[in-house]
Amino acid sequence: MIKLNLVGDFKTHKKGETSNDCQDASDVNEEIGRYAVADGATLSFFPKEWAELLVDRFCNKKEIDLSLEVENWEDWIQPIQKEWLKSVSKTVQESRAFMLVDRLSRLESALSTFIGIEFYRDEGEWKALIIGDSCLFHRSGTKSRSYPLQKLEDFPHRPNSFASFPKDNPVGGPPEVISGKVCPGDIFILATDALSKWIIQHDEDDNFNNILERLKNIENDEQFEQFVHQARNEEVRLVNDDVTLMIISVEESELSKDTEKTKSISSEDIQPISNKISFLFWLILVSVFGFVAGFIIFILILLYKN
Repeated sequence: MIKLNLVGDFKTHKKGETSNDCQDASDVNEEIGRYAVADGATLSFFPKEWAELLVDRFCNKKEIDLSLEVENWEDWIQPIQKEWLKSVSKTVQESRAFMLVDRLSRLESALSTFIGIEFYRDEGEWKALIIGDSCLFHRSGTKSRSYPLQKLEDFPHRPNSFASFPKDNPVGGPPEVISGKVCPGDIFILATDALSKWIIQHDEDDNFNNILERLKNIENDEQFEQFVHQARNEEVRLVNDDVTLMIISVEESELSKDTEKTKSISSEDIQPISNKISFLFWLILVSVFGFVAGFIIFILILLYKN
């Protein structure tokens, strides 16, 4: 069994904007082992609300079947579309802004990329649902892999995405379902597109280990802001965009450690017991043999006298 540790969950906005303008969203449910990141498309219709609903429903709606299979992603996204439309319709009606009313009447969708990952602790496995250019990085031992994109040229001008109206969903193509094994010591990184490109560019330069350590050392929002500011001015430049970073480390669970300890203690305890049983066995055997031998000698003495 494994233990999951959320090392960091950070996000920030574009330079020149405020936190309210950030279209990224993230959510976590450590109890059931679900983590999600979404990147709302800036020019789409109410993308922030759409991204927030996607990550919230994926992580927290236990009554919904969220098994990560390609054939059922539409089942859990439909209620989110209805919830988004209800919320946005209310906002538009209250604003009475002609442009918003017009966009809603034309059924203009919100768009968002998405990563949702679920860990199965007992089985030591993970499964992820990914659409678009937000990337999942998995570091295991000395090997690292990124999903669904591996090279800078893989990043599209217009990424696939979930749309808030069924008529548009999904944009570009269906999501991918990816799975694998998970072991103690593994690291998982969920990142939106700007940071994903930056990480992959460093990975192509065989500098992933240094980047991983740099990201793992970020402990709070202030340090994350400093990292983003610095990275935007480095030779390998982080693009000026909303940025979300989530890091999950995998450890051996205390239950597993206790089980191993119990096994070790049991083995140590069994050995002395085994030695005692063996000693008693031979003591009894020798005693019986001595008794039989003595009895035979006694009989032989009696026969000799007679």
